[in-house]
Amino acid sequence: METISQKIFLTYDIRGRYPKEINGDVLWRLGYNLPLILQKQKKLPHRRLKIVVGRDSRPSGAVLIKNLIQGLLQNNVEVVDAGVITAPMLYFLIKKHHFDLGFIITGSHLSENYTGLKIYTQELNAISGNWLLQFIDILNRPATVGLTKGKLVRKNFLNDYSQFLLQKTQIEKKQKALQQKNILVCCPKASQLILEIVKKELKLNLQFVHRPIPKRLIRERKCDFVVQFDSDGDRMHVFNQKGEQILGDVIGAFFVELMKNKTPKKTIVDYRCGRFLINLARHYHFRIIYSPAGHGFFKQAMRKNKALLGIEKSGHYYWKDFFFADSGIFSFLMLLKFLASEKENIDELARQFMKGVVLPEINFKVKNPNQIGKIFQKIEKIFAKAKINKSDGLTVWSKDFKFNLRASQTEPGTLRLNIEAINETVLQETLSIIKKIINNQ
Repeated sequence: METISQKIFLTYDIRGRYPKEINGDVLWRLGYNLPLILQKQKKLPHRRLKIVVGRDSRPSGAVLIKNLIQGLLQNNVEVVDAGVITAPMLYFLIKKHHFDLGFIITGSHLSENYTGLKIYTQELNAISGNWLLQFIDILNRPATVGLTKGKLVRKNFLNDYSQFLLQKTQIEKKQKALQQKNILVCCPKASQLILEIVKKELKLNLQFVHRPIPKRLIRERKCDFVVQFDSDGDRMHVFNQKGEQILGDVIGAFFVELMKNKTPKKTIVDYRCGRFLINLARHYHFRIIYSPAGHGFFKQAMRKNKALLGIEKSGHYYWKDFFFADSGIFSFLMLLKFLASEKENIDELARQFMKGVVLPEINFKVKNPNQIGKIFQKIEKIFAKAKINKSDGLTVWSKDFKFNLRASQTEPGTLRLNIEAINETVLQETLSIIKKIINNQ
């Protein structure tokens, strides 16, 4: 029996290569041990547990979920297999049907040779991979396979979830205005299954593709815009008619505009978000609350502050009306509501909302990850005269520029930079200093 690699236990969840690092044996042992560990640590009640499981549409998911379920059923639990779902659909099932625990097998935005496991309690608290790592010895113990103690039920919740989305977003009120739009949706099977129901109900003109397509083909299809969801459906990216991505905080500004008359006037943002978004929210008298990036941190901040809206520049949007959690399709429907009331196209609107020069996120692969601490120290020293915050990586503000540099929590050895400035000259000067420090390590 091979031992489970410690590398798969990450800040937010469990992720690794399939089948080298995550395979059927790993999922079986996680299913076998986790209910007992969580009950012993008082994260779950000591009674017969009700657990829901699902997976994204990766081919590896079919094998993995079978093994996860078999491990779970060694315990006295009731397991409901919801099949191919999204992470936000899992949140909905946990909350509506009062499950004690929910699992989704997914590699999120990573390539298909990766997979992973996200685990949530009834309060939608994520069970962190870092927290689970302390029990690695228990997970690696040989297990005795006995008679099945649990009960398994398979059920399709797609229509139930789709109707919830339609009702909560009240998108039907904008139905006529939206039927004229031609929208290309790039998504895996899990999201398409939900959107097909939405499309039929609203009579929308949605075209589906399962992989990103070249900009040339986007132009040929004459779309109003393109929306793209990742494998677990909690993230939404938006592209214009030319196939150019609209920054996540620009879409966040659309949502601030949409929700400007709603209460409570609180919004959670990450340190990557542009100043144009912050200024817009303040203009409408929103209270701005910063949170480190990541769905675990954001969900906690949303619930703690009972916030109306949460915006991560990476394309995660959180809603009070969606259990204080993030959902790609819920966000898409809210985006449609916003666009239905606007005369300009999405690209023209983006230019109106974004001020200054803002670059898309830049990723740096650091040759020696052990040097990341020194990189941060050198950058902090050079920009010591500016305002500095170290709550999530290194955020530096001055009157002429702002940037956030942070280490990726899902791709070890990767630094992510978000930078903006009052003009191109200042931006390039600042960027050049940061690049030189990173590349010299």
